[in-house]
Amino acid sequence: MTALTVLVTGASGVVGSALLRELADTEVVSLTHHKPVSGHQVRGDITRPWLGLRPAEYRSLAARVDVVVHCAASVNFTASRTHLHNVNVRGTGHVLHFAEDANARLVHGSTAFIARAGRGSLLDAYAESKATGETLVRTSGVPYTIARLSTVIGDSGSGETARLQAFHHVVGSGLAGRLPFLPCAPGTRIDVVPQDTAAAALAALVRSEDLQDHHWITAGDAAPSMARILELSQATATTARSDREHDIGELGPQLFGTRLLEPAVFERVITSVLDRAKPTAAPSMTRLAANFMTAFTDTDPFPTSIGTIPGGPAPITPNDLENALRHTFNYLLALPDETWDLS
Repeated sequence: MTALTVLVTGASGVVGSALLRELADTEVVSLTHHKPVSGHQVRGDITRPWLGLRPAEYRSLAARVDVVVHCAASVNFTASRTHLHNVNVRGTGHVLHFAEDANARLVHGSTAFIARAGRGSLLDAYAESKATGETLVRTSGVPYTIARLSTVIGDSGSGETARLQAFHHVVGSGLAGRLPFLPCAPGTRIDVVPQDTAAAALAALVRSEDLQDHHWITAGDAAPSMARILELSQATATTARSDREHDIGELGPQLFGTRLLEPAVFERVITSVLDRAKPTAAPSMTRLAANFMTAFTDTDPFPTSIGTIPGGPAPITPNDLENALRHTFNYLLALPDETWDLS
């Protein structure tokens, strides 16, 4: 295969930073905005024409790049629609212009939650902006493949992540004893993918020259139930507490696990209490977690392409995910308690 030069947007993010490690044997240029990364990088801004680069720098980069991996996006689910449109739609348009000028193939990072937009959840505006971005890609004339990623957790071996996501805040608040209740129907499954698995799938798409319309970078039928996730998190926390007591001879804080409530019960009882808070009060983690869970309640598992991408990762098994989740929980337990303070 001919040597490729790859431009990665969003290289300092959760998936982008893991992708740089997967592409260590490839010539990569990272487009960075605020946070620098290792290796060759140019500072730019996808929300600006010409990616925020000087004309000569833009032309030089376009002359070199064979593949663009577009990972830059706003994943702030509470951001305004204007902000989400500016980054996820306008930014995608600018990246497409660059890919066209470079005569490059595009691997476009999208979200599996496009399939669940319109449910009134915290993810709706984000998913809608990503759906619009996909439409731009399909109608651009640029050769492309779309990677629809589900909830990305930490590295499968260490639990580390470049940035905490909504899922981390939900389970992290539970581990810190700040999430007593969570609305969740029995059997609700949460699709999570370790960041290194997601990065391996994207790297395979870069190398395979695959032009299939889209791939699902998801757990699919291996996705665990929320009840199992909480069970694993509480077992991990109990083990960590026991180890701490053994090492320093002190009794650690008593852990009270998060309880699952039927969504209807939660709405009747818990929200009636939360609604009495002053309008100026900061949103509680319970309220944000309830909104986040709407994207998972009463849904079928996502389809998955993991295990079918040539040169990509093997199919994800339930055991793989449980081990990765344990590492993620240990990583979250080591963070300072103020991490989970929303005030």
